Amino acid sequence: MPSGFRAPGRSPAERNSEVWAATSFFGSPLPDEPPRNRRNLPEAIGRLKPGLTLVEAQKQLDLVVANLHKEYPTDYPAHSAWRVRLAPLKEIVIGNVRPSLILLLGAVALVLLIACVNIANLLLARASGRGREIALRQALGAARSRLVRQLLTESILLSLLGGILGLCILFGSTHYLLRLVPESLPRLDEVSIDWSVLAFTLLASLGAGLIFGLAPALQAGRSDLLNALKEAARTSSGSGQQARTRRGLVVAEFALSLMLMIAACLLLRSFWDLLNAPLGFAPEGAMTVRTRLPYPNDLKMDRYATAAQEAPFVHELLRRSQALSGVEEVALGDSGAVPLDQSQKELNLLAEGHFFMRLEGRDLAGDQAPWAERVMVTPNYFHLLRIPLLRGRFFDEFDDDKKPQVAVVDEAFARTYWPNEDALGKRLRRDRAGSPWITVIGVVANARTDSLAEPSVPQIYLNLFQAETHHLAIFLRGKLDPASISQQVRNVVQSIDPRLPVFGAQKIDETVAASLSTRRFSLQIVGLFALTALLLSALGICGVISYMVSERTHEIGIRLALGAGRRNILKMVLGQAMRLAGLGAASGLIGALIMSRLMVGVLYGVKPTDPATFAGLALLLVAVGLLSCYIPARRATRVDPIVALRYE
Repeated sequence: MPSGFRAPGRSPAERNSEVWAATSFFGSPLPDEPPRNRRNLPEAIGRLKPGLTLVEAQKQLDLVVANLHKEYPTDYPAHSAWRVRLAPLKEIVIGNVRPSLILLLGAVALVLLIACVNIANLLLARASGRGREIALRQALGAARSRLVRQLLTESILLSLLGGILGLCILFGSTHYLLRLVPESLPRLDEVSIDWSVLAFTLLASLGAGLIFGLAPALQAGRSDLLNALKEAARTSSGSGQQARTRRGLVVAEFALSLMLMIAACLLLRSFWDLLNAPLGFAPEGAMTVRTRLPYPNDLKMDRYATAAQEAPFVHELLRRSQALSGVEEVALGDSGAVPLDQSQKELNLLAEGHFFMRLEGRDLAGDQAPWAERVMVTPNYFHLLRIPLLRGRFFDEFDDDKKPQVAVVDEAFARTYWPNEDALGKRLRRDRAGSPWITVIGVVANARTDSLAEPSVPQIYLNLFQAETHHLAIFLRGKLDPASISQQVRNVVQSIDPRLPVFGAQKIDETVAASLSTRRFSLQIVGLFALTALLLSALGICGVISYMVSERTHEIGIRLALGAGRRNILKMVLGQAMRLAGLGAASGLIGALIMSRLMVGVLYGVKPTDPATFAGLALLLVAVGLLSCYIPARRATRVDPIVALRYE
């Protein structure tokens, strides 16, 4: 394949693949006459025929599946609910990060709008200050359209210079910015500065300069020639329309800032709740290292084909690993036993991690087959991860391949399938002909092994000494040195079987942190944008109030000369700012109510309309607005009436 080819996978390991092998390299070879129900590949990639829609193709596949159920009822029982579902490849690759990406795009748009509104306000104030110049140009014969074009040219030039500066900063910081992005983000390796980025920057700069420079240009072009040339006009506060436009822009800026701040606070509270959610296990001080047993094409050459053949290797691996320096406890599990390991989700699915089963004494005709997440572990797994036992017992050394199979289930499993009964002693078996019955001997507490944000799915733990697996995770707990433990475990594994690879050493708390990487990235970016928006809003209202104070210097001097106290002037200026901040906060709350409904998919443990968040941030924004206006308000109280009455 060409060097730029990337496989359309979800995990970083899939996307960064360099070698692709035939499917027989992944799992054990099928027998000469494999049963029809051996579905080793749960996913396939296809291309629709021209003109065939996804809905039409799904209907055709539904007919095929229905015919298979009728023709082979034993291999495809109705209660198994087996079917084939079509989904766009883009949807599969992007997965559940779409809401986060849309949220980030919305945050970028809000920051851009806030910055543009700020610039528009400054341009409007500048155009108002140039009213006499523009009036003179008109008196000398300049057309209004020419004046509007001149002001628009200045605005667009300013935006283009800002866009060029932004690109220069981006060129120098792309490498560092990409290091902040989690590896789980789809198509991360395709992120680069290309012609599409340059074109987008050019269009965004032109659009911002044109749209947000249009109002100041039109306002200046419609100025009253006679009033602008009068001496009194130099000390007025400009036209009423200009003043209303400036106030409207400040209100819009406050509203957009509040929306972004509320989004950031909701994400922060959601992330905090996730961090404090009970895991059900203790990741501190524990590590995992992986290995993989071989799959010979000749089944007779497989030294690990059954649990009995695999048991000596597992026992010896546990014994030698226990003797490593700093190791206090050792356990083994299959690929799905590592909690919150998103990179192994697809592998676990391929290894039949979804356990469809039959429950003893329950008629399931016409119903969907019950299922659970299946994990195979050694007896010490629960103690190593500190998963508490609620009822019954754990596995012990007497539970081997010569004894009837046993299982430990979690509380979610027990409540789902035996809600009003004791799960201990109940029997189940895999939904496959000839599968042995499995007796439940223990119930453990729920552990969030699949996702921190989603409720626990039913979990069943099988004894690794009674059911073989070729994908092994070695669990270690103690005072471990992460830099050397991988090599130590490699030496142990290959001293038993030199053919085996050893890879994927990682602390479990790092695995837990990696499962939150996308949410953490969204929180960091939106939080940074929210702080930027708050700063821009404070500068914007401070600038507008300062300009209004300078325009009303003559009026303030008259008020002071007629006996107004400095406290009255302070109240007048702050009251004006208070009204603008209040209107902006009210508008922002309405916008935030609408926006928060779109954030439901990225929130956990917090309502999208949380009253405390909305009220607290609205008050904070108003307080920041008042604080930023205090300096120009204090300046207004120090105006000398004699100087102000002569002010031009």
